[in-house]
Amino acid sequence: MRTVWLSILAPLALAALTSQGDYSVAGTVKNSITGEPIKGAMVVLIRVSENDMGIRPGPEPADIRTVMAGSSGEFSFTGLTKGQYALNAQKPGFVPGQYVSEDPETDMVDVPSSEGGLAIKLTPLGAIEGTIANQYGDPLRNVSVALFENNISDGARTITSHGTRVTNDLGQFRFWDLQPGKYFVKAMNRAGGTYTFAGTNSIRYDSWEGFRPVYFGGGTDIEAATPVAVEAGTQARADFKLPVEATYKIRGTLENYTPDQTVTFELLEGGDNPGDCRVSLNGSTGRFVIDDVPAGQYTLRATQQHVSRGDVPVTVNGGDTNGVSLGLAPAVSVSGTLHIDGPLPEIAAPRSTQWATPFRGAGANPFCQVTLQTANESFLLMGTAHARQAEFTIPNVFPGRYTVRLNCNGGYVVSAVSGSSDLLAEPVLTVPSGVAPPPIELVMKPGGGAIRGKLTVSSSSNSRALLLVPAFRSTGPVLVGGMEDDNGTLGFRGEYLAPGDYVAYTLADAANFEYRNPAVLRNLTGGTSVRIEDNKTTEIALTGEVK
Repeated sequence: MRTVWLSILAPLALAALTSQGDYSVAGTVKNSITGEPIKGAMVVLIRVSENDMGIRPGPEPADIRTVMAGSSGEFSFTGLTKGQYALNAQKPGFVPGQYVSEDPETDMVDVPSSEGGLAIKLTPLGAIEGTIANQYGDPLRNVSVALFENNISDGARTITSHGTRVTNDLGQFRFWDLQPGKYFVKAMNRAGGTYTFAGTNSIRYDSWEGFRPVYFGGGTDIEAATPVAVEAGTQARADFKLPVEATYKIRGTLENYTPDQTVTFELLEGGDNPGDCRVSLNGSTGRFVIDDVPAGQYTLRATQQHVSRGDVPVTVNGGDTNGVSLGLAPAVSVSGTLHIDGPLPEIAAPRSTQWATPFRGAGANPFCQVTLQTANESFLLMGTAHARQAEFTIPNVFPGRYTVRLNCNGGYVVSAVSGSSDLLAEPVLTVPSGVAPPPIELVMKPGGGAIRGKLTVSSSSNSRALLLVPAFRSTGPVLVGGMEDDNGTLGFRGEYLAPGDYVAYTLADAANFEYRNPAVLRNLTGGTSVRIEDNKTTEIALTGEVK
């Protein structure tokens, strides 16, 4: 099945060829849930050649035509020549969709003659709305509310932010245009952020009450939170009742502060998704006042323009806390080198003229991508080392404990160290405050072993895959995807594998399996032992239910 999309679908940005023919395509855009027509949707028709996966060869641009659906969702294209066409539609408030034919092998519109009565179904997006009130039922205005997803990306759990909203005078908030799924809603704190002033013209919030940040359902961290399920075209609710309590101020001074540069303050209590504080900052002196702080023990963090950061413990107990000194230390660069142990293999001839890159061709120019990730940050810090440019640098790294992930191609890593730390035995890098850690030294052997085979399972998931868990020091588990044939058999092939013993597992839904979590791997059962040898291909056939 081929899916053809355009990255930009604005009508003025589409260059349509106007070659005239005798045929036409017509149909209706409909709501996939209600079946009602969708007026005003933008419909795009793209002529697709037989050998290009959606991109016409040569200098001639693709034949692209657009129309707007009418009041009853109707659309039509005329003057078409014979051929295959991709038919897509989109409208704000809906997931973009494409025409789905009755032929399971293709979603193309075949135009040997005029085509009518086609239907494009768009799935409506959802929303989450709610109210925030105190223990007396009074609405809480100006509360910052955040939305998160607890996802799995490349086998690792990450927390993705979907932005924030601020409650109105009725304590109401609303998130819209949400894909179906499960979300986590958190009442963060009073909105305001950092206000930087000059001289004595500071903001005086003078608030005497506040609340503690909490997820919907009452959890203080995302693992204890109650997820909010959003279905297509629905509006889910997430109502909060937050007990307000007396709050206090934290007063202090930033050390090593660069005047008149943006600073973000956070109060960490357990380290789970902190929100910005309401702060008045003197842009000349670095003196600050943090408002609306309930009693408790915190880590106060200040970050200046992603180039310096500082943490300090703060205790608030029954009154304002004064005289806090918070020193900022510059972010550091994590550097490293990729060493190639052995001659580079020659580039093999392409298997077909359709593909410019052969299957093992990357082996002639091995590379490694080095990724640093913390437990509570959804973004990644990356650096890439190529054989012809072996040194790499990851800039703007703040102090902390990072998981090191190595994604290499063209070979396999036999050694990864930073000073005395063996990153294959324990892939953790600790970055101290203001000091760069020892360089990461990677040693890669070109080539490696390969595996290929077939997997026959009953699951119909489109993210089935083979998971290889090494029984030796390595860069971690390897996920091998594949292509399904007409009989439901999944054929897979993987290369550049480190030689050694593995246990192979079949996964029903690899996209949502946390295979980089050691605790999850320990609970896996029913695996098959596999041995991979250097410069050899291991063939395997697995049958049965996926794990």
